[in-house]
Amino acid sequence: MSAKSVNILLVGESVFKIHTHFKGFASYETGYCTLSLDPFIKRFADTPVALDFMPNHEVSPRFPLSLAEMARYDAIVLSDAPADSFLLHPDSLAGAIMPNRLKLLGDYVRQGGGLAMIGGWMSFGGFHGKAHYSHSPLADILPVVIEAGDDRMETPEGVYPEMLSADHPILAGLPQSWPDFLGYNRFAARRGETLLRFRETGDPLLVVDELGKGRLACFASDILPHWGSPRFQEWPHFVPFWTRFFSWLAGKP
Repeated sequence: MSAKSVNILLVGESVFKIHTHFKGFASYETGYCTLSLDPFIKRFADTPVALDFMPNHEVSPRFPLSLAEMARYDAIVLSDAPADSFLLHPDSLAGAIMPNRLKLLGDYVRQGGGLAMIGGWMSFGGFHGKAHYSHSPLADILPVVIEAGDDRMETPEGVYPEMLSADHPILAGLPQSWPDFLGYNRFAARRGETLLRFRETGDPLLVVDELGKGRLACFASDILPHWGSPRFQEWPHFVPFWTRFFSWLAGKP
């Protein structure tokens, strides 16, 4: 475990891509894995935050199966990681009874851990509803109403956040003017406090809550493009915002 003061397990944000190339009568396939989160992680080198990254293809076999394993981290953040990856352990697929890791996440929070979900095509409801969190145990834990179908809002014209609670530890000291976002997952707040919402639609961007001894957060857009626009990536307050987000989630503002 890192010597840093805020230890986060960041889960998801990877994809395998397979391309078929046609050249006349012949074709061939190429494939590769994209680990697009590496540049994001490097930006926190000079902060108190340590990000332990678990890519999507490792979630099913490697994500913690016990509270003791989860408790190694101050907070766990799910970003573009579908529910089935947590529910379908390889031993489950072979017929064994295994822990429900999404239920365990609820116990982890109640005992003092932090849990966040970040938006993306495989978060909340997700693309064609395939993220599938609306019928999972997290639907009762997270402070938002997750749609059962496709909840993606593509906004190529750009939508802009407005701050509703500028004195909250996550937002304190940040400017009122934020860069644009090019999409998000649409949800409604059902508990807690909405800290950011989109001016154009009124939909929440950031909802936070507490459960037992722990903390929860739902961020509707993405930390990476395309939803997390280049303007957001280049914003001078990008790293300070996420540092405060992770620190608050971990109970260490």
